[in-house]
Amino acid sequence: MSSLSWKLVVWVVLVFAPWWAVIHYHDRYQSEQSRAEAAEQNASQAEAITANVIQAVNIINTISEANQNAKHQIALESQRTQADIKVAVTNDDCARRPVPAAAADRLRKYADSVRTGSGGTATGKPDS
Repeated sequence: MSSLSWKLVVWVVLVFAPWWAVIHYHDRYQSEQSRAEAAEQNASQAEAITANVIQAVNIINTISEANQNAKHQIALESQRTQADIKVAVTNDDCARRPVPAAAADRLRKYADSVRTGSGGTATGKPDS
């Protein structure tokens, strides 16, 4: 091999090999960088979704607790009302007389409508 071809081979190895390595590894770097950015974006989206789910569960828990407290307060008020009525009619003649059948039926219907309507909103219709 002549000295010129030997120098040419060395020059090719010293110039083109590093150039090829730079191009090759730069492409790999760019693909890994885009993959990492996509992973970060997916993680951010997952965190946002998780935060929204936690917030929704907390809201539902708060509503449920408020509903339970309201039911408890209604039950306590009902018990106080019953006790007040018993005290008020203890020595009254009307307490010993039977309730007319029509009035008892109407009270039952009203009580049933209150029980079935307590889970929804008021209809705005009168009870008569």
